[in-house]
Amino acid sequence: MRKGQMTKEHIIRESAGLFNTKGYTGASLSEIIDRCGIRKGGIYNHFESKDELALAAFDYSFSQILGFFSKALENAKNSKERLLAICKVYIEIIENNSLEGGCPILNTAIESDDGHPFLKERAQSAMKIFIEKLTLIIVEGIENKEFKEAINPEEICIYLIAVIEGGVMLSKLFDDSKYIRHCTSNVIQYIDEQLLLNHLS
Repeated sequence: MRKGQMTKEHIIRESAGLFNTKGYTGASLSEIIDRCGIRKGGIYNHFESKDELALAAFDYSFSQILGFFSKALENAKNSKERLLAICKVYIEIIENNSLEGGCPILNTAIESDDGHPFLKERAQSAMKIFIEKLTLIIVEGIENKEFKEAINPEEICIYLIAVIEGGVMLSKLFDDSKYIRHCTSNVIQYIDEQLLLNHLS
């Protein structure tokens, strides 16, 4: 790998944590420069603007989340275990700070709602990918006769994401992982009672 490419990737990695923690507005170029240990010109040698760097940093943080998902799903034997593995990823993010700043989709969605349309669009695209992955898990669960045939995969995805991301938001707000743990417990109960084909009432 060329030195220039290595420097660019270093800038993206270091700025990703800063953007994900402080947000687009809160993360100043001077802080990024200090954290990266480079001169101001070093940023503009690789990125035309702060906007371009912010998008690259978001993509990096989201790729980290996808990597966590892939690793967590490796040993999952069925659809229920896959959904629970994703829940555990979010618990790890909160309790072990496995991704600096927490969930980049949630953070970016909150900050970019009105002021940063380019980031909002990127967060929307990332969420669509997440929804597609969850939908695939649920559809496979139906096809394998693990989940009830009558359930609506899209509606299930929306509910699960709302509960999990809500738990992340509350845990970040109060610096207490009990919220994400409570929400993931509710997800487990929901899967058992509403999705599983052979659940006994």
